Amino acid sequence: VPIMFELSVLLSAFGAVLGMFHLNRLPTYYHSFFNYSRAAGASNDRFLLAVEASDPKFEAAEVKTLLESCGSRHAELVEA
Repeated sequence: VPIMFELSVLLSAFGAVLGMFHLNRLPTYYHSFFNYSRAAGASNDRFLLAVEASDPKFEAAEVKTLLESCGSRHAELVEA
């Protein structure tokens, strides 16, 4: 197999991975949600689900009701 073909495949794969990181804004080292007091134990013995309110159709009461109906132990609105 010619070296130019192998290099084009390799560079295309690197470009795809780097493009994915760029489009997903990864890595993100800081988010204002990390200041939330319950976020400290999230990686040890529990997990958190954050729903961002950037959607114009977002309704905080509906989201809280949905999360509680799914069995969440704690649902709270956190201002970022």
